[in-house]
Amino acid sequence: MSPVTLVLLGLAAVAVILALIIKAKAHPFLALLLVSVGLALAAGVPLEKIVPMLEEGMGSTLGSVALIVTLGAMMGRIIEVSGGADVLAKMLLNKFGPHRAPWALGAAAFIFGIPVFVDVALIVLMPIILSVGRRLQGNMLNYALPTVMGLLTVHVVLPPHPGIVGGAQVMGANIGMVLLLGLLPAIIMWLAAQFTIPFITRRIFSPVPGISAAEMQEAGEDFDEESTQSFPKVDNPPRAWVVIAMILIPLVLIMSQTITSMTLPENNPVVKFFSFVGASPMALVIGVVVATVVLGYRRGWGLTQAEDVINSSLPPVAAVILITGAGGTFGHVLKETGVADAVAHALAGTGLHILVLAWLMAALIRAAQGSATVSTLTTAPLIAPMTSSLGLEPLQVALVAVTIGIGSMALSHVNDSLFWVWSRYNQVNTATGLKSYTLLTTTTSIVGFLVALLMWPIVSAIA
Repeated sequence: MSPVTLVLLGLAAVAVILALIIKAKAHPFLALLLVSVGLALAAGVPLEKIVPMLEEGMGSTLGSVALIVTLGAMMGRIIEVSGGADVLAKMLLNKFGPHRAPWALGAAAFIFGIPVFVDVALIVLMPIILSVGRRLQGNMLNYALPTVMGLLTVHVVLPPHPGIVGGAQVMGANIGMVLLLGLLPAIIMWLAAQFTIPFITRRIFSPVPGISAAEMQEAGEDFDEESTQSFPKVDNPPRAWVVIAMILIPLVLIMSQTITSMTLPENNPVVKFFSFVGASPMALVIGVVVATVVLGYRRGWGLTQAEDVINSSLPPVAAVILITGAGGTFGHVLKETGVADAVAHALAGTGLHILVLAWLMAALIRAAQGSATVSTLTTAPLIAPMTSSLGLEPLQVALVAVTIGIGSMALSHVNDSLFWVWSRYNQVNTATGLKSYTLLTTTTSIVGFLVALLMWPIVSAIA
């Protein structure tokens, strides 16, 4: 096929994926899988080779992604059930004081959100957000926006979250490098959001939910504090510094592996040691084991309770893992049919910088279909061939992967499930949500993109 035909096939494939998800309400896993089959057929792949191609794409993607996402979910659930989120948020509120409650909530969300999926983390933290809002009164957006922005920032940029992990896998980027390079944009994006929120809340107001539990029940509502209490009250919750240490253990191990491999000779014993304990799956295994002992067994959990807690972390990640695998399958079909290379050459012909293309494509796909994870997994296989044709170094590839994640944060609106979870629990009406939440996700994403652009010459010089 001619390059033009292949490019048109690629664009049509993305359009069909979006149409199936948005219009037909198809599950993203099925949409990605069906389009992968259709693309293979349209590209002339023999029938007997299509299923092996799908299996190869799914297997190569999930080989490491399934481990990372599953172990990350286990660790997050252990922290959640142990009362760690509650302790962490209350400690920060005490340290910051009532007048700096937005900063306390934002910091708690940023830290707690690293190992916990954004939707789950938001629901877990809702009782604290509502409690703070009802105690301090004023504009509910002062408390609701910092929390969701802290959670969403780490969700799109930092492993072990599925979008960035799957995108990095498709891009061939090292997870440790992605984590290392993603920390700076994530922190600056969070700070930018925190400083921007007061400008938004001066112009846009949403009252603090003050309705009583009895009135809520009469009205048939289900978003009072008790109903949003996802974790049980514990008699002996862990200290905040212990919770932070549990979160840091796998992150430090992963970054140690990356730093030692970049700075020490390949045969150095330190490099060999950290290449084992710092590999993302092993670092998370260590984190899960330590968290189970420190937050579980040492605080009175029995073997059965520990098993129940870990088991309860698995159902929510099943769909995420399947979607990630299907995204990898789509990317593999794009590559094997030659569509990916043709699209890469077409994009390169625009003259735009690869970071501009990565951010813009991810942002537009996010605006079209709503999911940050699907946006990253759809963008990565289209951008990945450019990294090869441009001869990019591993650090540069990792920064491109981070930029795709940053782009997937922009233009979040009513087709995003998180928008409705956030607005419903905080009783923010749709118009107010669009003027605050959507505006803030977009401006924060732009800030992250600018940070990535500034990092590019530095990363290129190091690489």
